[in-house]
Amino acid sequence: MIFSQAHALALVELLGVLAFAFTGIIEARKKNMDLIGVYTVSMITAFGGGTVRDLMIGHYPLYWVQHSGYALILLGFAVAAAPLSSSFYENPHITKIFIVLDALGLGLFSAVGAGVAHQAGCDFYISLLLGVVTGVFGGVIRDIICNEIPNVFRRNELYATCAVFGSAVFLICLYLSVDELSATLISIAFTVTLRLVSVKYRVKLPF
Repeated sequence: MIFSQAHALALVELLGVLAFAFTGIIEARKKNMDLIGVYTVSMITAFGGGTVRDLMIGHYPLYWVQHSGYALILLGFAVAAAPLSSSFYENPHITKIFIVLDALGLGLFSAVGAGVAHQAGCDFYISLLLGVVTGVFGGVIRDIICNEIPNVFRRNELYATCAVFGSAVFLICLYLSVDELSATLISIAFTVTLRLVSVKYRVKLPF
């Protein structure tokens, strides 16, 4: 079977789901949640942003309902992660992994979200905003459930700004007739690089 562009895009989406799910698992275990809590937080982190987007544009069935296999995969991850103690997840190396996975999920879902909105007929600006919603709202809900101020709302290193620029890069590529897979990969690379650079050099908005 030829590995088509559709298959490649599906793989990108799966990587986004797994990346955000892992960040949810890490946060839940740091808060000493049980298996139900870990699974719930991983699901909300992975699918929260996409669910908000789909509800806003009337896109049904919801992404995680349409791809029900992902929910089973995340259950397996939650079961595997549950026996590990919270101290394991507080390790500095795990913290670095969290940052990288979160950046990857942000890039993946910002591009995918903008693409879904664009295909639904939204204009450039609305597609950009929905790309940001898809990229950040899973993390927002995750942080609220874990009793943390959402990272996107803190005066911290660039986060939502990375999603804004990543979504814009994706949409501009489409308007320049770049194929969807290439546009997605370019957008992801841009978003992840901008996020990691901002974390390393503590780049913040001036106000």
